[in-house]
This record gives sequence, structure tokens and C-alpha cells, in this order.
Amino acid sequence: MSHKYAQFELERRWLLATLPAALQNSQDYTLIEDRYIIGTPLRLRRMTDAQGNVIARKFTQKYQAADQTAYATTITNFYLDAASYALLETLPAKILVKKRYKLRDDRFQFSIDQFSGPLTGLVLAEIEQLDMPSLTAVPDPAFALCEVTEDPRFTGGELIKRTAVQCQQLLQEMRQ
Repeated sequence: MSHKYAQFELERRWLLATLPAALQNSQDYTLIEDRYIIGTPLRLRRMTDAQGNVIARKFTQKYQAADQTAYATTITNFYLDAASYALLETLPAKILVKKRYKLRDDRFQFSIDQFSGPLTGLVLAEIEQLDMPSLTAVPDPAFALCEVTEDPRFTGGELIKRTAVQCQQLLQEMRQ
């Protein structure tokens, strides 16, 4: 299905054992609060800097079409003002919170997500590229345990379904 305002996002994801040493004490991150609206493929996102200043509010539809691989998703973003965000924030949702850092490894820049709440202990790296050849040319980063792009358990829509115990079980399973 094609939508006029939709874009294609090509990305890969890796599981990390911990936050890379270069980021351990960094205050250079963006705090992301995702509210996955129950019963829909919609997400409400608020992004704040480390000082608590709101830098973006977005209403997003992100899904994987039947003809897309695990590396591709279709995404539509609407940027919101504070009043619109406040209204949509009243909808029933499951909440996912993470700190997003940037880390350059060789010639590639990765986003490193450190999750909190029930997902505490989960750290993922991701990278986006404009085309599949560029995406597949990105080597596994040295700081990663394994690639999880093709594992649907590591998508935001699936992660929000996990309890703290289920998250720890998943991490333990992946680290064996």
C-alpha cells in the first residue's frame, strides 16, 4: 500500500551487552518517550534534550507492508504543537522510554538506545541508510553482541508488550 506522505525507512538493529564505554557518563542524549496508542499502529513521540527542553513532538504511523523485508518500514510523521500533543496524550497507550545517544564507529554513525522502565538493561544500536546496498555494506559494529534486525521481538511495537521479567528473560536468552 502506498500513501502520499509516507516515506520508506531502511535500518538495521543490533543488541548490545551494555552502553558503550564512550557513552557511560555522557549527558549528550535525547530522551524519547513513545506512547504506542492501544489498538492502532500509531505512536506519539516526545523528544527532550538532556536538560528537559522539548525538541520535537510527533504523531507517527510506522508499519511493515507485506512486501517489505525486516530492514524496511513505511513511516509517516506529523509534527505537533504542545496543545495537539496534550490532546493526543490522553489516548490509552503503552509507554516506552529510552535515552538516545549518537556514536561514531569508523565511518558510520549509530543511534544507541538505552531503555528504562520495564526494559531496563536493554541497549540497542541502529543505523539508517538511504538504500539497501549502503545498508548491507555497514559492518557489524565492534560494540554489538548480535544483529537483531530480523528478530521482530526487538521492534518498538513488540518491546512495549514485555514486562520487566520478560525483558530480562529475553536478554538472558540472547546473551547465551
